[in-house]
Amino acid sequence: MLKRTERPHGRRLSLLAMAILAALPGVNMAGETGAAPGTAPEQSKAKTLADVRVSGELAPIGIAIAAKQTQDRVMDAATSEQIQALPSLNIPQAVQRVAGVSASFNSDNVNGRDEAQQIAIRGLDASYNNISFDGAPMATTDRVSRGVRTDLLPASLVQEVDVYKTWQPDQDPNAVGGSINIVTRSAFDHQGRTYASVTAALGHATGTGKALSANQGLGRKGDAVFSATFGPDHRLGLVLAANVENRNLYSLGRMTSDNIFYNYYGANGANANNPATGGPAFGNGIPVPQQFKYWRFPENLQRKGLDGKLEAQFAPDLYGFLSFGANAEAVHSSRNEVFLDDSRSTGPNPVLGQTASTGAFARGEAEVGRMQGTLKREDRFAQSGFDWHIGEDKLLSARASYSSASDRNPVALSKYAYGAFKYNGAGGVAITGTPGLAMSYDTSGFLPGVSLANPAGFADLNNFNAVYWRHDTISIDDSVGDLKLDFRQNLDGDARGFGYAAGVDARRLQHRYNEFYQQFVAASPGDTLAGAGSIGGTLPGSNLPFLQIDPRQSWAQLAASTHAAAYASNAANSLQGNYSHAEDTAAAYLMGSYKTERLSVLAGLRQDDTWLSTTGNVRQIVGGATQWQPQTLRSQYRFTLPAASLVFNATDAVRLKLAASKTIGRPTYDAYAPNTTYSQNTDGSIGVTRGNPAIKPRQSLNLDSSAEWFLPHDSLLSAALFHKRISDEIYTLNSVGSVFFGGADRIAAIAQPMNASRSQLNGAELNFANGSLEWLAPWLAGAGYSGNATFLRGRLDAVTSSGATRVIDGLVNQPGQIRNFSVFYHRGGTGVDLGYHWTSRSLRLVDSTLPSQDVYWKARKEIDLRLYRNVGSDVQTFFEIANLTRSPVTSVTGPAHDLLKDSFSIGRTYWVGVKYTPHSL
Repeated sequence: MLKRTERPHGRRLSLLAMAILAALPGVNMAGETGAAPGTAPEQSKAKTLADVRVSGELAPIGIAIAAKQTQDRVMDAATSEQIQALPSLNIPQAVQRVAGVSASFNSDNVNGRDEAQQIAIRGLDASYNNISFDGAPMATTDRVSRGVRTDLLPASLVQEVDVYKTWQPDQDPNAVGGSINIVTRSAFDHQGRTYASVTAALGHATGTGKALSANQGLGRKGDAVFSATFGPDHRLGLVLAANVENRNLYSLGRMTSDNIFYNYYGANGANANNPATGGPAFGNGIPVPQQFKYWRFPENLQRKGLDGKLEAQFAPDLYGFLSFGANAEAVHSSRNEVFLDDSRSTGPNPVLGQTASTGAFARGEAEVGRMQGTLKREDRFAQSGFDWHIGEDKLLSARASYSSASDRNPVALSKYAYGAFKYNGAGGVAITGTPGLAMSYDTSGFLPGVSLANPAGFADLNNFNAVYWRHDTISIDDSVGDLKLDFRQNLDGDARGFGYAAGVDARRLQHRYNEFYQQFVAASPGDTLAGAGSIGGTLPGSNLPFLQIDPRQSWAQLAASTHAAAYASNAANSLQGNYSHAEDTAAAYLMGSYKTERLSVLAGLRQDDTWLSTTGNVRQIVGGATQWQPQTLRSQYRFTLPAASLVFNATDAVRLKLAASKTIGRPTYDAYAPNTTYSQNTDGSIGVTRGNPAIKPRQSLNLDSSAEWFLPHDSLLSAALFHKRISDEIYTLNSVGSVFFGGADRIAAIAQPMNASRSQLNGAELNFANGSLEWLAPWLAGAGYSGNATFLRGRLDAVTSSGATRVIDGLVNQPGQIRNFSVFYHRGGTGVDLGYHWTSRSLRLVDSTLPSQDVYWKARKEIDLRLYRNVGSDVQTFFEIANLTRSPVTSVTGPAHDLLKDSFSIGRTYWVGVKYTPHSL
């Protein structure tokens, strides 16, 4: 329950936490037989699990199956060998091959769609899930969720990625969809033998996606990892991993407007709705794109990182470690934008001669924009801890971690337009249509086309007048510190009888968002694109030129201009969206279990208490003038979260699992902010985004069942069913209302996060794998396959601005189906791996009032191929092709969800490289 409080809160553990600490039994060093997880004594033993052997030499499918078999939770794993077996540009793209997992692209309207960035579990995106790094929370600077950007982490450091679909009280409860733990290498792996590996590769891309320009050369990536034990009896360990990457990306986009998207007209040719806000009327039922927008989005991506771990087996029963890392990314990007507008910026402009797929307009408006920017992200972390085995069956563990992330995104933008200008001094310009851009359209194909009555006028750069020059810098800082203490007795996988675990967790999170905005606007005519631009090719699917701005010439034009003025809203735009957010969480858990040879039962509770403080700038009108005053709001919520599970070993090879739990989904940081931000488009329309300090976390009741059949030859067949009933679901309410802006009451499109009445998700998973076909023929010993399919059905009850409830079929980023299949053949030092991934249509954006304006990701498939050849015992050469199908990333909208919203190209990417792993160390 969310409670508002204005008093300063103390940082304290709950009564339950103190009670658990007091109940912990005294510890002593009497036990000398235990071995800490990950230590040399433990790793020296191979395990046999129903013919699934786990050692450093076995097939990756067998290792992943063994991880699944040793867990009482419903989970799946991706091993480092599986991650490297197929082309994966980052961890999200690799993990999406796990059953029930998909990867999502950024959904904003200002960037391209070059590579997947977030991980979704069972159709629930990063907003619903928790990602940890060796069990520790990670800082994040993501702008639309709390999701951790795992694409910065070096794959060479990863030993295994565990995907947990069911929750137990010793885990972070922010896990409506599930949780992911990235497990790093240990120096004590493989009996503590020294291990080293270096990989280097050159890449090239085809078509218009991820294209590499000739003058910048081939893409380059490399990583190295080293681990060794040393010291007396090899009780000390060291792991080091480093990575570098430099490649160029290119995304070509085609789209309509950022919102509303399509207009509908009546029999008289007049627009049936306000083009700035849309509406329920469908007129004659023929959709017409509001804009015809084209993007060229070249980028240069550079990544580098260094991570390490120091380990010590201080005694046979005492293990400790200290890990650290620093990873950075720099993305140098340029967005070239051209669009033609038939309604948003034209003023009243009836359609002429309309048919089912064609029509014309007597006026039009066009804009050319350029964005240059550098996005720099840095992630740093440090973690330490110990595992102390006490006696035969007791374990005391402690962890301390700190993680920080920063995001610096300075951009320079300039824009020119061809239309009828109204100059408002420091208030900027208002643009309406001009007869010089009379246009016709054709929507007979999926990608709409446009042509002009006078294309020569569009090609005349003198017709494009300056609109603005803008510097915009966004800075985001995030940090999280965490302390954990856990005690467990008789809870190992082979334990029998009663056991229990208890622990406490204290966490401090801080997040800050700041924007500096400085814009100059055209106050009078005189500066045109002729002095700052050129023609660079043609618009896709058209004979019209692709106009482009030279940023150096454009900013030099501003420096010499006598027609520009500082924008009157610079201060407001710099202040209105800034906020800081802090969270203090105290948690404690207690769980008990009972195990026999056939049965395992576990039940427990977690108490999670969180105190929040958010400061934002609030707009106030004093004496007719706008002022921004900081306002701090404090609140808190407390949840008691139960979980229970039952595992029945029907046979030595068949395990049946049932689980029930209650989890939460914490809102995004900016949702708590008391801010209200205003923006004005060149057509004069107003957009408003509001925070919601009263927003509450999601709550989810989760029911899970699974049947797992572990077969010979590293084989598995499993099926799972699950149901999630989510209350206080969070969605964005879009409405139209009146706001005071620019000295007058204005109609505006308003967006605000809200809690829905409820949502739910039902699903089924099927998972199968065969690590070796030797049982068919000896020469097939190196052949195998794996596959999975997930079927999802969701429902979101969204409350509209009128108070009515709209039932939406599906949750945001939740596909209806996910399918994966991979096949491999490895023999005599040569191997081939082929992978197929398919995700069905999924909801991207919701308009709670107008279903026709919902946006969906279109179904997408991807096929990847990897070939390798060993040269001797230490060298492996490889050749990879990612995205053989050159599948674009496309969004659709409209009443039947079949109209273009946007589409971004992604081409094939080729990599050729060499991996050196000396075995004589």
